[in-house]
Amino acid sequence: MNSIFGKDFFKSFSDAAQCNLNIKAEGNNEHHKIESIFKAFAQAIKMAVTQSNNGIIPSTKESL
Repeated sequence: MNSIFGKDFFKSFSDAAQCNLNIKAEGNNEHHKIESIFKAFAQAIKMAVTQSNNGIIPSTKESL
């Protein structure tokens, strides 16, 4: 996968979701960097939409 496709994906996602993304990966191998970014992003999205036991999506509103 070319790194430009990853950039396009995350730009499109952030535009459609109207959100900001802060993505940074260090290393020499582009493939491994892109792979780790997508895996971390998927885990973050999964955590963000998982409902708690009482059926409410967890929020940090007013707790930071």
